Amino acid sequence: GHGNIGPVRPRGPHQRSSLLRLKDLYKEITSVFPAEFVHLGGDEVHYPCWKSNQNITNWMLAHNMSGDYDKLENYYETKLLNIVNSLNKNYIVWEEVFYHHIDITPQTIVHAWKPNWEKIFQDATLAGFRCILSAGWYISRISYGEDWQNFYQVEPRSFNDTATPQQKALVLGGTMCMWGEHVDNSNIVSRTWPRASAPAERLWSPEYLTDVKFMEPE
Repeated sequence: GHGNIGPVRPRGPHQRSSLLRLKDLYKEITSVFPAEFVHLGGDEVHYPCWKSNQNITNWMLAHNMSGDYDKLENYYETKLLNIVNSLNKNYIVWEEVFYHHIDITPQTIVHAWKPNWEKIFQDATLAGFRCILSAGWYISRISYGEDWQNFYQVEPRSFNDTATPQQKALVLGGTMCMWGEHVDNSNIVSRTWPRASAPAERLWSPEYLTDVKFMEPE
C-alpha cells in the first residue's frame, strides 16, 4: 500500500546529481556482480511522492511536461537505461517500462508480474523481446489449504493459442517471488518450501505435462 509516511522530500528524478549518484551506484554493482543483466525494476512508481516536491513541479513546467508524470517517469527511466548501457550491461525491466514505450534495447528482458501476463507475453514477444514470468508465483501470498497445484498449472509458454514457435522461443522461463511484507526470519523457510518446488517443477517440465497428479506424493 501507499500509507502516509510524512514529508519525505523526494529527490527529483531529473536532477543531475541524482543521475550521477545512480551512475556511481551501478558502476559499483556491475564491478561486484559480473552477470550480463541487471534488474532495473520500473513498476508501481508512486506519483504523489513526486507531486509533493515543488522543485519537481517547477522543472516539469519549464520542460513542457506539466502534470504529466508518465513523461517524467519515462525521462528518468531513459536516463537510467542509458547509464546501464554505458556500463556494457543489459537489463531486465518490469512490464510497465515496456508499455511506456521507452526506447529499450533489443536485448531487454521483459518481466511480467500482473494477472494479465498472457497479453503481456503476447505483446512483448510480437515486438521481439524475451520474457520471464512471475505472475502466478507470488508465494508470499498465503491461502487456506494446498495451493501448490495453482503454481504448477501456470505454464509460461501457453500464453496464446496463436503464438508462433519463434514467439515461444523468446520465453526464457520465470522466477517465483517471496516479497517481505508478511515474512521474516521466523517464517520465510516454512512459507517458501516445499511450495517453491511446484514452480520449479513447472519450469523444468515439458509444456504438455500439466497434470497435477503427476506431482502428487505417492
